[in-house]
Amino acid sequence: MDNDLSSLQKIGLREVSKKTHIEVKQLEHIVNAQYDKLNKINTIGFVKILSREYKIDFTEWLEGFESYMAAQHSGDKEEKEKIFIRAEVPKEPRKILRFLALMLLLCGLGGFFYTFQNQLNFYGAFEQFFKEVSTQSVSANATFQSAPVVQETATTLGVKVEERIVENNGTNTTVEAIVVPIEKNTTTQTNAIEQKPLVQNALPNTAVLSPKRKVWIGMILLDDGTRKESTSDKNITIDLTKRQLIKTGNGYFELSYDGSVEDFTEQGSTRFLVEKGALSKISEETFIKLNQGKNW
Repeated sequence: MDNDLSSLQKIGLREVSKKTHIEVKQLEHIVNAQYDKLNKINTIGFVKILSREYKIDFTEWLEGFESYMAAQHSGDKEEKEKIFIRAEVPKEPRKILRFLALMLLLCGLGGFFYTFQNQLNFYGAFEQFFKEVSTQSVSANATFQSAPVVQETATTLGVKVEERIVENNGTNTTVEAIVVPIEKNTTTQTNAIEQKPLVQNALPNTAVLSPKRKVWIGMILLDDGTRKESTSDKNITIDLTKRQLIKTGNGYFELSYDGSVEDFTEQGSTRFLVEKGALSKISEETFIKLNQGKNW
């Protein structure tokens, strides 16, 4: 195994990099078995390219790499759970303080307006203001009704805001907002967040990108320069038979490739190269170089 890897050094890592488009630093990490400096998805792609181009058997190397990644993943999971537990502790007192502040504010306003109702004629002014607001468009009223602060306040007080739409002569639309008590539902409701199933039985020569939120993705075919872009929150299939560059608007997604699933949680754009049936993550510098000096 060492003799096989040493053949890359004999050839010269820079020459290998020119042929495979794998950065020299990544080649050094692979040759020196520096697992801690390698990314799982990238490394699998790199190894496939090197094995194909230079007939190197990576079986033993991959066993060591997979063992390291499994141990690392287990340690990260335990650390995340600890951080989550610590972060949850201070939230409850803040909610109580916000609720008390809101109740004091409402009581103060109620007492003030009750005392000076006759002088200020508050009720008449409020009614006039509400009529003016009600004559605005449905979209504006819906935006107000769905605002987080309105929903949180209404829920705290045990009420909800509903809208009543009235058509006048088929042209003018009047929206009336009413406050009603929240009806208690005796049936059990499940407020579970919909989770996307893991990708199974993926087609050969493909990778699947599963967004955690809506993501923009662009693909550039390097053979003819054809560009394709779209925005979606559904699974996106990547054809590994075409030599292409891929760029995403954010890094919140899972990538299923070659029997493994990599979880990405990057705020900025991510970039990949598809070449010779392998998928590898690349730097912005490499992306721009392969894309003839353009960022997209």
